[in-house]
Amino acid sequence: MPADAVARTAAVEASAAGTVAPVAPAPPTGTVAAGGQLRRSLSLTGATMTSTGLAFAVIDYIAIVSVLTYTGGASTWLAILIAGLLILLVSGLFSELNGLYPTAAGIRLYMARAMGERFSLVVTFAYLTSVLLVIAADAFLIGSAIQHVVGGPSIAAYAWIIGLLAFAVGGNLGGVRIAGRLQAIVTATVLLSTLALSVTSLFTVHGTYGHPFNIFGRGAYHGVEALVYAVFVFAAFEWVTTAAEEVNSPRLITRALFIAPIILFAVSAIFSVATAHAVPIGRAHHSSYPQLLVGKAALGEAGMFWMLGVTMVAAVNTFNGGFLVASRFMYAAAREGLLPRVFSKLNLKAVPWAAVLFLGLASGVVAAVVFATGQWLLLVAVGSVLEAGIYAAASWCVLVLRRREKDRVRTFKLVMFKPLAVFGMVVFAVLMLVGAFSDPKHPSHLSIAPAAVVVALLILSTGYVFGAVPRIKAKAATRAAASRPRRRPQRQEAT
Repeated sequence: MPADAVARTAAVEASAAGTVAPVAPAPPTGTVAAGGQLRRSLSLTGATMTSTGLAFAVIDYIAIVSVLTYTGGASTWLAILIAGLLILLVSGLFSELNGLYPTAAGIRLYMARAMGERFSLVVTFAYLTSVLLVIAADAFLIGSAIQHVVGGPSIAAYAWIIGLLAFAVGGNLGGVRIAGRLQAIVTATVLLSTLALSVTSLFTVHGTYGHPFNIFGRGAYHGVEALVYAVFVFAAFEWVTTAAEEVNSPRLITRALFIAPIILFAVSAIFSVATAHAVPIGRAHHSSYPQLLVGKAALGEAGMFWMLGVTMVAAVNTFNGGFLVASRFMYAAAREGLLPRVFSKLNLKAVPWAAVLFLGLASGVVAAVVFATGQWLLLVAVGSVLEAGIYAAASWCVLVLRRREKDRVRTFKLVMFKPLAVFGMVVFAVLMLVGAFSDPKHPSHLSIAPAAVVVALLILSTGYVFGAVPRIKAKAATRAAASRPRRRPQRQEAT
Protein backbone atom coordinates (compact mmCIF):
# COMPACT_ATOMS: atom_id res chain seq x y z
CA MET A 1 0.00 0.00 0.00
CA PRO A 2 1.41 3.48 -0.86
CA ALA A 3 2.73 5.52 2.03
CA ASP A 4 0.18 8.23 1.28
CA ALA A 5 -2.66 5.75 1.56
CA VAL A 6 -1.30 4.34 4.81
CA ALA A 7 -1.08 7.82 6.32
CA ARG A 8 -4.60 8.75 5.31
CA THR A 9 -6.01 5.46 6.54
CA ALA A 10 -4.25 6.10 9.83
CA ALA A 11 -5.93 9.50 9.94
CA VAL A 12 -9.34 7.90 9.61
CA GLU A 13 -8.59 5.27 12.23
CA ALA A 14 -7.26 7.95 14.54
CA SER A 15 -10.46 9.90 14.00
CA ALA A 16 -12.54 7.03 15.26
CA ALA A 17 -10.23 6.60 18.24
CA GLY A 18 -10.47 10.27 19.20
CA THR A 19 -6.91 11.23 18.25
CA VAL A 20 -5.46 13.17 15.37
CA ALA A 21 -3.02 11.59 12.99
CA PRO A 22 -0.95 13.67 10.60
CA VAL A 23 -1.91 13.65 6.96
CA ALA A 24 0.89 12.93 4.56
CA PRO A 25 2.26 16.02 2.83
CA ALA A 26 1.24 16.60 -0.75
CA PRO A 27 3.80 16.10 -3.51
CA PRO A 28 5.51 19.22 -4.86
CA THR A 29 3.74 21.25 -7.51
CA GLY A 30 3.83 19.72 -10.95
CA THR A 31 5.13 16.33 -9.89
CA VAL A 32 3.77 12.84 -9.66
CA ALA A 33 4.18 11.32 -6.24
CA ALA A 34 5.46 7.83 -5.82
CA GLY A 35 3.01 5.03 -5.26
CA GLY A 36 0.41 6.03 -7.83
CA GLN A 37 -0.91 9.26 -6.34
CA LEU A 38 -2.92 12.01 -7.98
CA ARG A 39 -1.05 14.66 -9.95
CA ARG A 40 -0.88 18.36 -9.03
CA SER A 41 -1.58 20.26 -12.24
CA LEU A 42 -4.92 22.07 -11.74
CA SER A 43 -4.63 25.88 -11.84
CA LEU A 44 -6.78 28.53 -10.15
CA THR A 45 -8.69 29.01 -13.41
CA GLY A 46 -9.29 25.28 -13.68
CA ALA A 47 -10.41 25.03 -10.04
CA THR A 48 -12.71 28.07 -10.34
CA MET A 49 -14.27 26.86 -13.56
CA THR A 50 -14.69 23.38 -12.10
CA SER A 51 -16.50 24.84 -9.07
CA THR A 52 -18.62 27.16 -11.22
CA GLY A 53 -19.35 24.51 -13.81
CA LEU A 54 -20.41 21.96 -11.22
CA ALA A 55 -23.04 24.41 -10.00
CA PHE A 56 -24.20 25.89 -13.30
CA ALA A 57 -25.70 22.80 -14.87
CA VAL A 58 -28.64 22.61 -17.28
CA ILE A 59 -30.83 21.89 -14.27
CA ASP A 60 -29.97 25.38 -13.00
CA TYR A 61 -32.24 26.87 -15.64
CA ILE A 62 -35.05 24.81 -14.10
CA ALA A 63 -34.04 25.85 -10.57
CA ILE A 64 -34.10 29.53 -11.55
CA VAL A 65 -37.59 29.12 -12.99
CA SER A 66 -38.65 27.35 -9.78
CA VAL A 67 -37.47 30.38 -7.78
CA LEU A 68 -39.39 32.63 -10.17
CA THR A 69 -42.51 30.53 -9.65
CA TYR A 70 -42.39 30.97 -5.87
CA THR A 71 -41.60 34.70 -5.98
CA GLY A 72 -44.10 35.35 -8.74
CA GLY A 73 -42.14 38.06 -10.52
CA ALA A 74 -38.83 39.72 -11.32
CA SER A 75 -37.77 39.65 -7.64
CA THR A 76 -36.17 36.27 -8.36
CA TRP A 77 -32.82 38.07 -8.61
CA LEU A 78 -33.22 39.24 -5.01
CA ALA A 79 -33.84 35.69 -3.78
CA ILE A 80 -30.71 34.57 -5.65
CA LEU A 81 -28.76 37.45 -4.07
CA ILE A 82 -29.83 36.46 -0.55
CA ALA A 83 -28.98 32.83 -1.32
CA GLY A 84 -25.62 33.98 -2.71
CA LEU A 85 -24.79 35.75 0.55
CA LEU A 86 -25.60 32.54 2.42
CA ILE A 87 -23.39 30.65 -0.01
CA LEU A 88 -20.46 32.96 0.75
CA LEU A 89 -20.81 31.76 4.34
CA VAL A 90 -20.69 28.21 2.98
CA SER A 91 -17.50 29.16 1.11
CA GLY A 92 -15.94 30.16 4.42
CA LEU A 93 -17.10 26.96 6.12
CA PHE A 94 -15.72 24.66 3.44
CA SER A 95 -12.53 26.70 3.13
CA GLU A 96 -11.79 26.13 6.81
CA LEU A 97 -12.66 22.45 6.63
CA ASN A 98 -10.67 21.94 3.44
CA GLY A 99 -7.72 23.76 5.03
CA LEU A 100 -7.97 21.35 7.94
CA TYR A 101 -8.01 18.24 5.71
CA PRO A 102 -6.76 19.19 2.20
CA THR A 103 -7.30 15.77 0.66
CA ALA A 104 -9.63 14.13 -1.83
CA ALA A 105 -11.34 12.45 1.13
CA GLY A 106 -11.58 15.67 3.13
CA ILE A 107 -15.38 15.76 3.21
CA ARG A 108 -15.49 12.37 4.86
CA LEU A 109 -12.54 12.97 7.17
CA TYR A 110 -13.82 16.09 8.87
CA MET A 111 -17.32 14.67 9.13
CA ALA A 112 -15.87 11.56 10.76
CA ARG A 113 -14.03 13.74 13.30
CA ALA A 114 -17.13 15.79 14.07
CA MET A 115 -19.95 13.23 13.78
CA GLY A 116 -18.43 9.79 14.15
CA GLU A 117 -17.16 7.29 11.60
CA ARG A 118 -20.30 5.45 10.51
CA PHE A 119 -22.67 8.41 10.57
CA SER A 120 -20.24 10.42 8.45
CA LEU A 121 -20.12 7.59 5.91
CA VAL A 122 -23.91 7.43 5.68
CA VAL A 123 -24.11 11.19 5.08
CA THR A 124 -21.26 11.42 2.56
CA PHE A 125 -22.36 8.45 0.45
CA ALA A 126 -25.89 9.89 0.29
CA TYR A 127 -24.33 13.25 -0.55
CA LEU A 128 -22.34 11.67 -3.38
CA THR A 129 -25.60 10.62 -5.02
CA SER A 130 -26.54 14.30 -5.43
CA VAL A 131 -23.83 14.63 -8.08
CA LEU A 132 -25.19 11.58 -9.89
CA LEU A 133 -28.74 12.94 -9.70
CA VAL A 134 -27.69 16.26 -11.21
CA ILE A 135 -25.89 14.48 -14.06
CA ALA A 136 -28.94 12.28 -14.69
CA ALA A 137 -31.32 15.24 -14.60
CA ASP A 138 -29.12 17.15 -17.02
CA ALA A 139 -29.09 14.14 -19.31
CA PHE A 140 -32.89 14.13 -19.44
CA LEU A 141 -33.10 17.90 -19.93
CA ILE A 142 -30.65 17.94 -22.85
CA GLY A 143 -32.51 15.04 -24.43
CA SER A 144 -35.81 16.88 -23.98
CA ALA A 145 -34.34 20.04 -25.52
CA ILE A 146 -32.98 18.15 -28.53
CA GLN A 147 -36.30 16.40 -29.05
CA HIS A 148 -38.16 19.73 -28.87
CA VAL A 149 -35.98 21.35 -31.55
CA VAL A 150 -35.20 18.55 -33.99
CA GLY A 151 -38.04 16.13 -33.23
CA GLY A 152 -37.71 12.36 -33.49
CA PRO A 153 -38.23 9.54 -30.99
CA SER A 154 -36.93 9.55 -27.43
CA ILE A 155 -34.36 6.89 -28.26
CA ALA A 156 -32.65 9.28 -30.68
CA ALA A 157 -32.40 11.95 -27.98
CA TYR A 158 -31.04 9.35 -25.56
CA ALA A 159 -28.38 8.41 -28.12
CA TRP A 160 -27.16 12.02 -28.01
CA ILE A 161 -26.87 11.74 -24.25
CA ILE A 162 -24.79 8.57 -24.45
CA GLY A 163 -22.49 10.32 -26.92
CA LEU A 164 -22.02 13.32 -24.63
CA LEU A 165 -21.41 11.07 -21.63
CA ALA A 166 -18.79 9.13 -23.61
CA PHE A 167 -17.11 12.40 -24.63
CA ALA A 168 -16.91 13.52 -20.99
CA VAL A 169 -15.57 10.13 -19.88
CA GLY A 170 -12.88 10.28 -22.55
CA GLY A 171 -11.90 13.81 -21.50
CA ASN A 172 -11.55 12.70 -17.87
CA LEU A 173 -9.51 9.62 -18.70
CA GLY A 174 -7.00 11.87 -20.48
CA GLY A 175 -5.84 13.37 -17.19
CA VAL A 176 -6.79 16.20 -14.84
CA ARG A 177 -4.94 18.78 -16.96
CA ILE A 178 -7.08 17.95 -20.01
CA ALA A 179 -10.25 17.68 -17.91
CA GLY A 180 -9.47 21.02 -16.23
CA ARG A 181 -8.91 22.78 -19.54
CA LEU A 182 -12.05 21.26 -21.02
CA GLN A 183 -13.98 22.41 -17.94
CA ALA A 184 -12.64 25.96 -18.25
CA ILE A 185 -13.56 26.20 -21.94
CA VAL A 186 -17.07 24.78 -21.72
CA THR A 187 -17.94 26.63 -18.50
CA ALA A 188 -16.83 29.97 -19.93
CA THR A 189 -18.81 29.25 -23.11
CA VAL A 190 -22.01 28.43 -21.20
CA LEU A 191 -21.78 31.39 -18.83
CA LEU A 192 -20.93 34.00 -21.46
CA SER A 193 -23.59 32.71 -23.87
CA THR A 194 -26.27 32.69 -21.17
CA LEU A 195 -25.27 36.19 -20.11
CA ALA A 196 -25.27 37.49 -23.69
CA LEU A 197 -28.67 36.01 -24.50
CA SER A 198 -30.17 37.36 -21.26
CA VAL A 199 -28.96 40.89 -21.95
CA THR A 200 -30.19 40.64 -25.54
CA SER A 201 -33.61 39.55 -24.30
CA LEU A 202 -33.87 42.55 -22.00
CA PHE A 203 -33.47 44.89 -24.98
CA THR A 204 -35.45 43.00 -27.63
CA VAL A 205 -38.51 41.78 -25.71
CA HIS A 206 -41.08 44.32 -24.57
CA GLY A 207 -42.15 42.72 -21.32
CA THR A 208 -42.72 43.97 -17.79
CA TYR A 209 -40.57 44.05 -14.65
CA GLY A 210 -43.23 43.52 -12.03
CA HIS A 211 -42.32 43.51 -8.33
CA PRO A 212 -38.50 43.43 -8.60
CA PHE A 213 -37.97 43.75 -4.82
CA ASN A 214 -40.79 41.69 -3.33
CA ILE A 215 -39.73 38.05 -2.90
CA PHE A 216 -42.51 37.54 -0.33
CA GLY A 217 -45.23 38.73 -2.67
CA ARG A 218 -46.91 35.32 -2.58
CA GLY A 219 -46.53 34.91 1.19
CA ALA A 220 -43.72 34.41 3.69
CA TYR A 221 -43.66 30.62 3.33
CA HIS A 222 -43.40 30.81 -0.47
CA GLY A 223 -40.57 33.30 -0.01
CA VAL A 224 -38.66 30.76 2.10
CA GLU A 225 -39.34 28.07 -0.53
CA ALA A 226 -37.91 30.44 -3.13
CA LEU A 227 -34.71 30.64 -1.05
CA VAL A 228 -34.54 26.83 -0.94
CA TYR A 229 -34.40 26.64 -4.74
CA ALA A 230 -32.19 29.72 -4.97
CA VAL A 231 -29.61 27.93 -2.82
CA PHE A 232 -29.78 25.03 -5.28
CA VAL A 233 -28.63 27.43 -8.03
CA PHE A 234 -25.22 27.32 -6.31
CA ALA A 235 -25.40 23.64 -5.36
CA ALA A 236 -22.32 21.42 -5.80
CA PHE A 237 -19.86 24.32 -6.13
CA GLU A 238 -18.17 23.03 -2.95
CA TRP A 239 -17.37 19.66 -4.56
CA VAL A 240 -14.21 21.25 -5.96
CA THR A 241 -12.67 20.50 -2.54
CA THR A 242 -12.26 16.87 -3.67
CA ALA A 243 -9.61 18.16 -6.11
CA ALA A 244 -7.46 19.40 -3.19
CA GLU A 245 -4.69 16.95 -4.08
CA GLU A 246 -4.61 18.04 -7.73
CA VAL A 247 -4.48 21.85 -7.54
CA ASN A 248 -1.07 23.52 -7.83
CA SER A 249 -1.51 24.80 -4.28
CA PRO A 250 -4.18 23.82 -1.69
CA ARG A 251 -4.92 27.52 -1.09
CA LEU A 252 -6.33 27.77 -4.62
CA ILE A 253 -9.38 25.81 -3.46
CA THR A 254 -10.27 28.61 -1.04
CA ARG A 255 -9.96 31.23 -3.76
CA ALA A 256 -12.11 29.19 -6.13
CA LEU A 257 -14.78 28.75 -3.44
CA PHE A 258 -15.15 32.52 -3.07
CA ILE A 259 -14.90 33.45 -6.75
CA ALA A 260 -17.38 30.87 -8.12
CA PRO A 261 -20.49 32.11 -6.20
CA ILE A 262 -19.97 35.66 -7.46
CA ILE A 263 -19.88 34.46 -11.07
CA LEU A 264 -22.90 32.24 -10.50
CA PHE A 265 -24.93 35.06 -8.98
CA ALA A 266 -24.19 37.48 -11.83
CA VAL A 267 -25.24 35.05 -14.59
CA SER A 268 -28.19 33.49 -12.74
CA ALA A 269 -29.66 36.80 -11.58
CA ILE A 270 -29.61 38.34 -15.07
CA PHE A 271 -31.06 35.18 -16.62
CA SER A 272 -33.86 35.19 -14.02
CA VAL A 273 -34.79 38.78 -14.87
CA ALA A 274 -34.70 37.97 -18.60
CA THR A 275 -36.94 34.95 -18.09
CA ALA A 276 -39.48 36.86 -16.01
CA HIS A 277 -39.38 39.60 -18.65
CA ALA A 278 -39.71 37.43 -21.76
CA VAL A 279 -41.71 34.28 -20.91
CA PRO A 280 -45.00 33.86 -18.99
CA ILE A 281 -44.38 32.22 -15.62
CA GLY A 282 -46.79 29.34 -16.20
CA ARG A 283 -45.27 28.45 -19.55
CA ALA A 284 -41.71 28.56 -18.21
CA HIS A 285 -42.56 26.51 -15.10
CA HIS A 286 -44.09 23.59 -17.00
CA SER A 287 -41.27 23.45 -19.56
CA SER A 288 -38.14 21.30 -19.31
CA TYR A 289 -36.28 23.74 -21.60
CA PRO A 290 -37.05 27.32 -20.41
CA GLN A 291 -33.71 28.53 -21.77
CA LEU A 292 -34.92 27.65 -25.29
CA LEU A 293 -38.08 29.69 -24.70
CA VAL A 294 -36.02 32.71 -23.65
CA GLY A 295 -33.79 32.27 -26.70
CA LYS A 296 -36.76 32.13 -29.03
CA ALA A 297 -38.39 35.18 -27.41
CA ALA A 298 -35.16 37.16 -27.81
CA LEU A 299 -33.96 36.13 -31.29
CA GLY A 300 -36.58 33.83 -32.80
CA GLU A 301 -35.54 30.46 -34.20
CA ALA A 302 -31.87 31.52 -34.23
CA GLY A 303 -32.01 32.19 -30.49
CA MET A 304 -33.61 28.81 -29.85
CA PHE A 305 -30.90 26.98 -31.80
CA TRP A 306 -28.26 29.10 -30.05
CA MET A 307 -29.52 28.04 -26.63
CA LEU A 308 -29.79 24.42 -27.76
CA GLY A 309 -26.08 24.54 -28.53
CA VAL A 310 -25.41 26.16 -25.15
CA THR A 311 -27.49 23.46 -23.46
CA MET A 312 -25.45 20.71 -25.10
CA VAL A 313 -22.20 22.38 -24.05
CA ALA A 314 -23.59 22.82 -20.53
CA ALA A 315 -24.35 19.09 -20.41
CA VAL A 316 -20.73 18.30 -21.26
CA ASN A 317 -19.76 20.79 -18.57
CA THR A 318 -21.85 18.99 -15.95
CA PHE A 319 -20.78 15.51 -17.00
CA ASN A 320 -17.08 16.41 -17.15
CA GLY A 321 -17.03 18.30 -13.84
CA GLY A 322 -19.17 15.70 -12.06
CA PHE A 323 -16.93 12.86 -13.19
CA LEU A 324 -13.83 14.85 -12.22
CA VAL A 325 -14.77 15.46 -8.58
CA ALA A 326 -16.92 12.39 -7.82
CA SER A 327 -14.29 9.99 -9.17
CA ARG A 328 -11.66 11.57 -6.87
CA PHE A 329 -13.93 11.07 -3.89
CA MET A 330 -14.49 7.45 -4.89
CA TYR A 331 -10.73 7.02 -5.35
CA ALA A 332 -10.07 8.35 -1.85
CA ALA A 333 -12.82 6.18 -0.33
CA ALA A 334 -11.49 3.06 -2.06
CA ARG A 335 -7.97 3.96 -0.94
CA GLU A 336 -9.24 3.77 2.64
CA GLY A 337 -11.10 0.48 2.14
CA LEU A 338 -14.61 1.99 1.99
CA LEU A 339 -15.33 1.17 -1.65
CA PRO A 340 -14.14 -1.78 -3.76
CA ARG A 341 -10.39 -1.76 -4.37
CA VAL A 342 -10.74 -1.33 -8.14
CA PHE A 343 -11.84 2.30 -7.68
CA SER A 344 -8.41 3.17 -6.22
CA LYS A 345 -6.53 2.14 -9.37
CA LEU A 346 -5.01 4.89 -11.54
CA ASN A 347 -4.18 4.86 -15.24
CA LEU A 348 -0.97 6.25 -16.74
CA LYS A 349 -2.47 9.76 -16.57
CA ALA A 350 -3.01 9.43 -12.79
CA VAL A 351 -6.79 9.16 -13.27
CA PRO A 352 -9.01 6.75 -11.27
CA TRP A 353 -10.26 5.14 -14.45
CA ALA A 354 -12.61 2.58 -12.90
CA ALA A 355 -14.44 5.30 -10.94
CA VAL A 356 -14.82 7.44 -14.07
CA LEU A 357 -16.18 4.52 -16.09
CA PHE A 358 -18.59 3.54 -13.30
CA LEU A 359 -19.93 7.10 -13.06
CA GLY A 360 -20.43 7.27 -16.82
CA LEU A 361 -22.34 3.98 -16.85
CA ALA A 362 -24.41 4.82 -13.77
CA SER A 363 -25.30 8.24 -15.18
CA GLY A 364 -26.59 6.63 -18.36
CA VAL A 365 -28.75 4.20 -16.39
CA VAL A 366 -30.23 6.85 -14.07
CA ALA A 367 -30.83 9.14 -17.05
CA ALA A 368 -32.90 6.37 -18.64
CA VAL A 369 -35.01 6.22 -15.47
CA VAL A 370 -35.58 9.97 -15.62
CA PHE A 371 -36.54 9.62 -19.28
CA ALA A 372 -39.10 7.00 -18.32
CA THR A 373 -40.61 8.94 -15.39
CA GLY A 374 -40.08 12.58 -16.40
CA GLN A 375 -39.50 13.56 -12.75
CA TRP A 376 -36.90 16.25 -13.35
CA LEU A 377 -38.56 18.74 -11.00
CA LEU A 378 -38.47 16.18 -8.18
CA LEU A 379 -34.71 15.88 -8.67
CA VAL A 380 -34.41 19.65 -8.21
CA ALA A 381 -36.27 19.39 -4.91
CA VAL A 382 -34.21 16.41 -3.72
CA GLY A 383 -30.98 18.15 -4.65
CA SER A 384 -32.08 21.26 -2.77
CA VAL A 385 -32.77 19.23 0.38
CA LEU A 386 -29.45 17.37 0.21
CA GLU A 387 -27.44 20.55 -0.33
CA ALA A 388 -29.15 22.46 2.49
CA GLY A 389 -28.56 19.47 4.77
CA ILE A 390 -24.87 19.22 3.92
CA TYR A 391 -24.40 22.96 4.49
CA ALA A 392 -26.00 22.62 7.94
CA ALA A 393 -23.66 19.67 8.61
CA ALA A 394 -20.63 21.74 7.52
CA SER A 395 -21.64 24.44 10.01
CA TRP A 396 -21.76 21.84 12.78
CA CYS A 397 -18.36 20.43 11.75
CA VAL A 398 -16.70 23.84 12.02
CA LEU A 399 -18.16 24.37 15.49
CA VAL A 400 -17.04 20.97 16.77
CA LEU A 401 -13.59 20.86 15.17
CA ARG A 402 -12.64 24.34 16.37
CA ARG A 403 -13.00 22.92 19.87
CA ARG A 404 -11.61 19.43 19.33
CA GLU A 405 -8.71 20.36 17.06
CA LYS A 406 -7.91 23.88 18.17
CA ASP A 407 -4.14 23.26 17.93
CA ARG A 408 -4.24 21.81 14.42
CA VAL A 409 -2.84 24.01 11.65
CA ARG A 410 -5.43 25.53 9.31
CA THR A 411 -4.72 27.36 6.06
CA PHE A 412 -7.98 29.31 6.46
CA LYS A 413 -9.96 30.32 9.55
CA LEU A 414 -13.51 31.68 9.41
CA VAL A 415 -13.81 34.93 11.37
CA MET A 416 -16.56 35.10 14.00
CA PHE A 417 -16.89 31.37 13.47
CA LYS A 418 -19.20 30.64 16.40
CA PRO A 419 -22.10 33.01 15.59
CA LEU A 420 -21.73 32.43 11.85
CA ALA A 421 -21.62 28.64 12.18
CA VAL A 422 -24.66 28.60 14.49
CA PHE A 423 -26.49 30.90 12.08
CA GLY A 424 -25.62 28.65 9.14
CA MET A 425 -26.69 25.53 11.01
CA VAL A 426 -30.11 26.97 11.89
CA VAL A 427 -30.83 28.62 8.52
CA PHE A 428 -29.85 25.64 6.37
CA ALA A 429 -31.67 23.20 8.66
CA VAL A 430 -34.85 25.27 8.20
CA LEU A 431 -34.36 25.41 4.42
CA MET A 432 -33.79 21.64 4.37
CA LEU A 433 -37.07 20.97 6.18
CA VAL A 434 -39.03 23.39 4.01
CA GLY A 435 -37.60 21.87 0.83
CA ALA A 436 -38.31 18.34 2.02
CA PHE A 437 -42.06 18.99 1.94
CA SER A 438 -42.34 21.32 -1.05
CA ASP A 439 -44.15 20.36 -4.22
CA PRO A 440 -42.04 21.45 -7.19
CA LYS A 441 -44.89 20.87 -9.65
CA HIS A 442 -47.55 22.73 -7.68
CA PRO A 443 -46.07 25.59 -5.59
CA SER A 444 -49.31 26.08 -3.68
CA HIS A 445 -49.28 22.46 -2.40
CA LEU A 446 -47.15 20.43 0.00
CA SER A 447 -45.66 17.05 -0.84
CA ILE A 448 -43.74 14.33 0.97
CA ALA A 449 -42.06 13.11 -2.24
CA PRO A 450 -38.73 14.99 -1.76
CA ALA A 451 -38.49 13.82 1.86
CA ALA A 452 -39.32 10.24 0.84
CA VAL A 453 -36.58 10.15 -1.80
CA VAL A 454 -34.00 11.60 0.62
CA VAL A 455 -34.97 9.06 3.29
CA ALA A 456 -34.68 6.26 0.72
CA LEU A 457 -31.17 7.43 -0.22
CA LEU A 458 -30.17 7.53 3.45
CA ILE A 459 -31.54 3.99 3.97
CA LEU A 460 -29.56 2.69 0.99
CA SER A 461 -26.44 4.48 2.22
CA THR A 462 -26.92 3.06 5.72
CA GLY A 463 -27.33 -0.45 4.33
CA TYR A 464 -24.08 -0.10 2.38
CA VAL A 465 -22.15 1.29 5.35
CA PHE A 466 -23.29 -1.41 7.78
CA GLY A 467 -23.44 -4.27 5.28
CA ALA A 468 -20.77 -3.87 2.59
CA VAL A 469 -18.09 -1.67 4.19
CA PRO A 470 -17.13 -4.18 6.95
CA ARG A 471 -16.61 -6.92 4.33
CA ILE A 472 -14.51 -4.61 2.11
CA LYS A 473 -12.38 -3.60 5.10
CA ALA A 474 -11.91 -7.24 6.09
CA LYS A 475 -10.67 -8.13 2.60
CA ALA A 476 -8.30 -5.15 2.65
CA ALA A 477 -6.91 -6.27 6.02
CA THR A 478 -6.42 -9.81 4.69
CA ARG A 479 -4.53 -8.53 1.65
CA ALA A 480 -2.36 -6.29 3.83
CA ALA A 481 -1.53 -9.19 6.15
CA ALA A 482 -0.67 -11.48 3.23
CA SER A 483 1.63 -8.88 1.68
CA ARG A 484 3.73 -8.42 4.83
CA PRO A 485 7.12 -10.13 4.63
CA ARG A 486 7.32 -13.08 7.00
CA ARG A 487 10.27 -13.34 9.32
CA ARG A 488 12.18 -16.60 9.07
CA PRO A 489 12.68 -18.43 12.34
CA GLN A 490 16.22 -18.16 13.63
CA ARG A 491 18.28 -21.34 13.47
CA GLN A 492 19.46 -22.76 16.73
CA GLU A 493 23.22 -22.89 16.93
CA ALA A 494 24.73 -26.31 17.39
CA THR A 495 26.10 -26.86 20.84
